[in-house]
Amino acid sequence: MGFVFQQFIDAAPIYACVECRAHIARRDSIISRTFQGRHGRAYLTEAVVNERLGKDEDRLLMTGLHTVCDLYCRCCDTVLGWKYVRAYDKSQRYKEGRYVLEQSQIFAIEQFQSHISISSLPTRTSLLVASPPSLDRVLSRFMRDIGIHPGESMLSR
Repeated sequence: MGFVFQQFIDAAPIYACVECRAHIARRDSIISRTFQGRHGRAYLTEAVVNERLGKDEDRLLMTGLHTVCDLYCRCCDTVLGWKYVRAYDKSQRYKEGRYVLEQSQIFAIEQFQSHISISSLPTRTSLLVASPPSLDRVLSRFMRDIGIHPGESMLSR
């Protein structure tokens, strides 16, 4: 696995991955907020960034048979929803090429601060809302990917 380059959306409000805070979609790209996902409510959107798509497969969804592929966060591999590849029913063709984002897998970032002053921040959490993943999280994921577990000494290998 190589280094993952993230795309950042420069205008708020946006939606980000709940696991790693990678930017996923602009709020104004949401077409419908009334969709149902595997784990509850979901949004239909026309564009996403920082995505990785799974293999195409036919699924029988609430609105009929569709060819879809799972939508993953490119940065942490969390399943965010799916992409409609093909709709077999003519009335559902408007979904083709669009994405479903599960609300349980994303969160909203309402605004950015272009110049952050530590003294102007009331709490540490306000800094974390729009920041990219921490170095600790990235390093621990890298170590897990290469087979080193927390607390394990590299000398004992």
